This record gives sequence, C-alpha cells and structure tokens, in this order.
Amino acid sequence: MIRKKGQVVRLETPNTTLVIKADKAEYLYYGKKLTSAGGFEAFYDSPRKIFSQFGGCDYTEYSVLLENADGGFSTAFEYSKSKILTEKPEIAGLPSSYGEGKTLELKYIDPSTKVCLYLYYTVFEDSDVIAVSSRIVNNSKKEIFVRRLSSLQMDLMGEYAFVTFEGMWGRERQKISRNVGKGVFYNDSKKGMTSHERNPFVMAEGKEGVFGFNLVYSGNHKELFECDGYGRARVLTGINDFMFRWKLLPGEEFAAPEAVVCFAPDEDALSCRMHAFVSEHIIRGKWKKRERPVLINNWEGTYFDFNEEKILNIARAAKKAGVELFVLDDGWFGKRDNDLCALGDWFDNVEKTGGGLKNLADKIRALGLDFGIWVEPEMISEDSDLYRSHPNFAMKIPGREPTRMRNQLMLNMADEKVQNYVVRVISDVISRCGASYVKWDFNRSMSDCYGKGIAQGEYFHRYMLGYYRVVGKITKKFPFVLFEGCAGGGGRFDLGNLCYFQQYWTSDDTDARERVKIQDGTSYAYPQVTMGSHVSACPNHQTGNSNPLETRFNVACGGVLGYELDMSKFSEEEIGVVAEQVAFYKQNRKLLQFGEYHRLGDAFDSALGGYMAVSKDRSQAIAVVAVNARVIGVAEPTVLFKGLLPSAVYEVTSRKQSNYEKDISFTAGGDMLMNGGYMLRGIFDDKEASANSGCIYTRMFMIKKCKN
Repeated sequence: MIRKKGQVVRLETPNTTLVIKADKAEYLYYGKKLTSAGGFEAFYDSPRKIFSQFGGCDYTEYSVLLENADGGFSTAFEYSKSKILTEKPEIAGLPSSYGEGKTLELKYIDPSTKVCLYLYYTVFEDSDVIAVSSRIVNNSKKEIFVRRLSSLQMDLMGEYAFVTFEGMWGRERQKISRNVGKGVFYNDSKKGMTSHERNPFVMAEGKEGVFGFNLVYSGNHKELFECDGYGRARVLTGINDFMFRWKLLPGEEFAAPEAVVCFAPDEDALSCRMHAFVSEHIIRGKWKKRERPVLINNWEGTYFDFNEEKILNIARAAKKAGVELFVLDDGWFGKRDNDLCALGDWFDNVEKTGGGLKNLADKIRALGLDFGIWVEPEMISEDSDLYRSHPNFAMKIPGREPTRMRNQLMLNMADEKVQNYVVRVISDVISRCGASYVKWDFNRSMSDCYGKGIAQGEYFHRYMLGYYRVVGKITKKFPFVLFEGCAGGGGRFDLGNLCYFQQYWTSDDTDARERVKIQDGTSYAYPQVTMGSHVSACPNHQTGNSNPLETRFNVACGGVLGYELDMSKFSEEEIGVVAEQVAFYKQNRKLLQFGEYHRLGDAFDSALGGYMAVSKDRSQAIAVVAVNARVIGVAEPTVLFKGLLPSAVYEVTSRKQSNYEKDISFTAGGDMLMNGGYMLRGIFDDKEASANSGCIYTRMFMIKKCKN
C-alpha cells in the first residue's frame, strides 16, 4: 500500500512502514510497521537521504555522480513531482522483479542542465519487500557521462554490524559480520560477475532489527557501508563504478539495475521474507511452483572419460534407484577430451555419444529417465573450429597476449553478432537432443575486456546487457525446460540470473561438511528450491573428506536433490539405500523444496548446524541437524527447532538411516520443541563413523502435528 499526504509518502507492507519526504528527498522512517496515522513533522529535515550528489555539503559517498559537458561533476537535483503508478514499470534490457505492487515514482531535476533523476519504489505486500531502482534522463543539449548511479541509497541512524557473504571457489557465501565503526567498508566484485568472493546480498544489523539488501544483477556490483561522525550509516548498492563511464547523448537515458530492501526483527524472519519475495517475484515460468526432479549428473563419476556404454550403465543404475533425470555434463561435443579445447564447437562427438547426442538422449529416455545437457555458451577455446573461423568472437585486447583461465577465453557477448550466434547454436543443441534440463556453466572471470567500437567504461555493463538478451531469448524459446545456472559452482548465484534460471548450482564443493556452511550462507537470501545440492562420491573429490551415504543425503536435502557419481559402481546394498532415499525425498519433496526454511544452530560459529522446512499450516516439518565433530567429555549438543505452533503437540520421529541402529520417537509441545533444547542423544552412534574418519554426524527428523 502507498499513501500520499502532501509531500509525505507512506509505503506499507503487513509488517513494515517506509516514510519518505519527497520534496526533501529524505527518509523519515523505515522499520517495524507504524500504527499511528501521522505526526512526522518533528522528523522533517532528517539527515537520512534517499539519494546523494556531489556539489553540496554532504561529503559522504554519493549515490549519483555525473560528469557534465563542462567537465565538472556537480549536480543540484531538486524535487519536481511524484506520482503513484498502478503498474510496476519494466527496466529496459535488465531483469527485474514482477507481480502486483504499486510503485512510487519520484522525479528530480538539475536546474542547470535539465538532467532528470527518477527513483522508483515498488511495494510487495506479500513478502514485506520493497524494490527500488533509479534512472537518469539526459534532457540537456549536450552529452554527459554517468560515473555512478546506485540503485538504492538508505541512510540509517545508529550503530550497525555490516554482514556480508564472502568466500572463494568451493567456499562460497561464508557469513562474515563486521562492526564498521567510523569509516567506509565496501563489498564488491570487479570480475565481470557477481563472483564467488562477494555476493551482492548484505545485511545491516542494529538494535531495532535487521535490514537486508540485494541486487537484481549478475555483473560487477558494489555495496558500500559508511558510518560518519554524526551517527549516520549509509548503505549504497548498485553497479560497481570501477571502470564505469556511461555516455548519454541528449535525449538518452540510463537505468540502473533494481535493488531490493527488507526489514525484519531478526535474521530468520528476514530470510523468510526474502525467500517469499524470490519465490513469488523473481522465479518465473513453468517451473515456478513445480517440484524439481531428482537427477544424476555424470561429471564427478566420469569427468571427460566416458562413452555410450559407461553413460548408459550409470543411467540404468540410477533408474533402478528411482532417479528421474540424467544430465550429461562436459565432454559430449567437438574433440572435448579435456579442458584444453573445443569450447564453442557445439556439435556432437559421435564417438563418445554412440552415434550422436540425439541417439544417446533417446536411449536414456527409453530407460525411463528424462535427459539433460551441460553447456558453457559464453566461452571459447583457442583450439576450436569456432576460434579458427571466428577469432574476432573472442574477448581480447588487440596487440596484447590474452589472459587464459581454465585454458579458455570468453566470447565478446557485448557484440550482437556473437549474441545471435550463441542463441542459434545453443537453441540447436536443446532442440536436437530434446533436453528437458539445461545446465548453463560459466567457468572463468572476465579479463581483457574489449569490444571494437565499445567504450571501455561501458564494456562490463554492455556485456551483461548482451548476456541477458541471450538467456532471455533462449529461456523464452524453451519455456518447459528447467534451467540451472552454474559459474564454477556458485560464482554467479544472484537475483539477476534467477529471473531466467529457476535454480543455481550452489558450489563445486560437494563435501557434506563444507556444504552445511555453503548452503547455510546461501539460505540467508535465496530459497532452498533454487539451490542445486548433490550427493557425491567419497572420499570427496574436492576435500578428500569422507561421510556416510546417509549423511550426504541428509545435507543434500537442504537444496534440490541430485547425485553426482558413478552409481554403476554401487553395490546392491548401496543401490538399496539410495532407492530408499529417493523414495523418501519424492514423498516429501514439496515440503523440502517449498516449505518455510529455517536454519538450525549456527553453522559458522558453533558445533551444530542444519535446517528445517515447515509446511505453511505448521502441521508438519522436516529437520536435519548436523554436528561437525565429536568432542570427548562434553555433553551431546542440543537443538532448538523453529517455525512450529507453540500450542500444538507434535510427534517427532527420526528417518530410518542405515548408519544408525536406534530410531527416535517422542511427542512434545511446539513451544517445548522451540524453547526446551532437545538433547541429541545417540547422535554419535553412527556405526559408519569409524570408516569415515572425521565425518560429520546428521539425523533427520519428521515432525507431525498430533490430531486433537
């Protein structure tokens, strides 16, 4: 709901209120919902601004920085008008949220140049989230350059901890909290993608609650947090201004990506609201509310060393275990027997596929499995037919030796000819094999950023515009295909990609111990149905750690379940264990994939982590607890369950696991389960622990409301 009285605009969701003084460009309030009708006069002339610019008396970081035709950077935007739009405007060329929600439009004009700044605030009442975007229109008679245009600025008063989700390849989205104090801290990427190192989702935690910020964008980003000497904490989020200089001719405009902001009393509530927003207003298409299939991917089972017989043997074993989808990973095309060559040659390797991709796909389907395919469309190998015929397609700087990562270069996706090529060849791959699933990979960062005729200050963003054009066309052409994104794991896990891909590969690190943390960190902003999570072989190929098969399954159920190993090498007993796992998952898939998600314990700072999925009516839940080590002489850990009805009585039973002899069953009140601290007696009785030295310990619990 948006209400306007004079120049005071009130944006409300069921649990929050945002108040803006439009003519002063000020925030008067944002936080827990206000029940009073007004009385904001005493808060006028607030130091909390909705945008900031160079040229006045504000010397903190600016949300808007323009290079004028006279070479100066000063602007003096003044209020022009505001209006309430009944429909949310689209952002040309960029992904953004969708759905019903009124939008506030604010317009400001620089009187000297007539350049206009527009700010948009869209209220999504079903998730307590507000989407914010900004736009510059050059109404002057000369060209200008946009040097920075943040998507959102929010000034907060008081002391805050700045929480980021950082890491690297194989260790994505580790939660880190900092008390910034007086000074400036920023969380950013200059890699041409959102990156493994720093996700664009950040939080500001204060006494009154938690503010969450995210960006609907997949390229270079920057989240800036500045605390000044007057007790103000400024948050900016948007495109990174690193190497950014966007030319605007008279009459042209530039739109920044959309940002989202949410307030909640605590982290758990914030995650639930962010999940609801992503599920309803970011994920789209035929798979939005559709249960995801259980898949098997051959990558860690075979890597590049496979043929038709080996693939079919894996598929037969997987079918016997109840798996629904087979995904053929890297190595099926060109002369691709290693990572040195053939990227861009998206024609069948007839020898490895037993006569062609369609032939293999048809045989997989004849076994009763759907077929999926891996592609890496944005990349090119120098040893490829594509490079030999079109070396100009590669991203490289003339006269300089290019930087090679994973033995490959990137395509110049800022070039429309390259975009059209990618759309054409990848569409052909999907069509000729009849894929029902596509894994879209991206295995290196940008370097040597150059495109003929493209200003260097515009290259990063023009690449993203080209990328979005390509994935937009392909996903629209194949609306029934389930797309999963990947970037060397979770390096481009962001809201921009989730507007096209219904799920994302969370990390290349499939070790259950590490995945507890990676999935925990990811879950702060992104729902579990977006997180690809696989059971892989042990010892784990990334870490060398070993965990029982049941443990790996329990952890993988925290996302979209898959298997990534050579199941044809399993014993009959192991196939039987997997068959029971898959049958259980299918029976409870809707709850696990779409239930309200809660984190248990603290995966980063305590011995216990885990998760819990709760049905909308609170009548049932599934919880997984994970203890990372056995410490002698210390009592067994306790867990507080979450999301239940305090007054209800629940029956709690453990899922039967092959590595535990003793099952657990008891009844307890919802309030007791959430506040009493249930002791995990017998958690260390895993009979396979000795064969998996250093393993973690997990139990899964089914919680059902007792009938009155």
